[in-house]
Amino acid sequence: MSSPKSLARISLGPVSLHGNAVVLRQARIADYPHWRRIRLRDRRYIEPFWYSSTLDWAARHCGTHWVRECLTSRAEARAGRRLSTAIEVDGRFAGQVELGSIDTATGAAELGIWVDAEVARHGIGGIAAALLLDYGLEQIGLERITAPISPENVAAAHGAAELGFQREALMGRYFDVGGSRRDHELWSVTRADVPPNGFVGSWLDRYDARPPQPPAEDVTGGSFPRSAVLAAAARFYAGRVLHLLDPLQAARPVRLADPERRGVVVRSRRLSDWSRWRAARLRSRAALEPDSLVADEVWARQHSRLRWLRQFLYARPGLRAQSGLVLAIEVDGAYVGEARLFDLDMFDRNARMFVWTEPGHGDDVRTAATRLLLTYAFGPLGLCRVSTAVEPADGRSADIAARVGMTREGRMRCYVGATGHRGDHDLWAVTIGPVVEPDVESSAPSARRTIGPDHP
Repeated sequence: MSSPKSLARISLGPVSLHGNAVVLRQARIADYPHWRRIRLRDRRYIEPFWYSSTLDWAARHCGTHWVRECLTSRAEARAGRRLSTAIEVDGRFAGQVELGSIDTATGAAELGIWVDAEVARHGIGGIAAALLLDYGLEQIGLERITAPISPENVAAAHGAAELGFQREALMGRYFDVGGSRRDHELWSVTRADVPPNGFVGSWLDRYDARPPQPPAEDVTGGSFPRSAVLAAAARFYAGRVLHLLDPLQAARPVRLADPERRGVVVRSRRLSDWSRWRAARLRSRAALEPDSLVADEVWARQHSRLRWLRQFLYARPGLRAQSGLVLAIEVDGAYVGEARLFDLDMFDRNARMFVWTEPGHGDDVRTAATRLLLTYAFGPLGLCRVSTAVEPADGRSADIAARVGMTREGRMRCYVGATGHRGDHDLWAVTIGPVVEPDVESSAPSARRTIGPDHP
């Protein structure tokens, strides 16, 4: 896929659903009173499936939070990583729907939505989600869109199934909602699931004959003072400037040793590792890029000293780096592979894992390295869940996952694994017990939303 393109200023619709005009457009600061009024009124519908916080519900819906949400979504849209929109019904703010975690390299994204209870269960959420599905798959070029749904949110699951989502897995202790980490179902649609007339056309065929929803009275509840907007914006941009310095902050050195396999060490990579890194990857090409059509000499040129230097510098922040935390695996001092934690979910403290070793080393080395990585992840790094994707035919990787205590949760369709191969992958994961989450209001750029086309 091509480089990420700006998704700012995207507007979709209008689409007429039983007489109501539905539009998706960028959220505005001026939406604040409408957003706050609806969210406070519909608390009983939203809060059980919304992220946990030590703040009370009213404090979580203050003007500062809304300004930060608007500014963050715009910045992420300009970077092509997120398309967050407000749902407008007959000119009235009625919820939000977004494609988040957009990855143009793998063609993946995640759909989230919440809808005003006064227009819910009449197909409004469904048509809003359908608009984004069509846009994501047709215009952005995505191949796979997922949605995590709480098993207790029966209405959301029903709406997802009506849209065309398929349930793939039950993710253990995936997300902290209602005060504790809870299981969530993984639902997905892929390009192969697109109806002949698109998701919007299919939804209109199903719902447009239903009785129209009478418009509700729009009580705004006041506005957000301009001085408060400026203060919130100043804090937001000051924080972004500070984050520009993140690449200059190197993570603490890591050295993990296996007491049972004294020769196996997992450690931070060193600048001097270039030649050993290159040799190990050249010997492991069949495992690292099984579908690559690149000639051997081109593959060798891709492992130049310059590429190593660039990778090494970009990975300096560790787990928070774009490439994640990459550690070298040594056996008796020889560089034989790498253990990687990546795709850190800053909000949920989840991450993905990929461990590879040279073909000449037995599965016991990869098993020992994986155990060391998981111990470090759940200990010093404070993660709550680590997952990995295993191709169905890869029995050796599945066996290692089982040995280290991971559980197979389901099968993901049209998924791109760490080696770049697109196809079915089994989802394996391991979690720690229930934890008390810290206040995430100041650290999370945005709230994860559970999908529910006909649920507020």
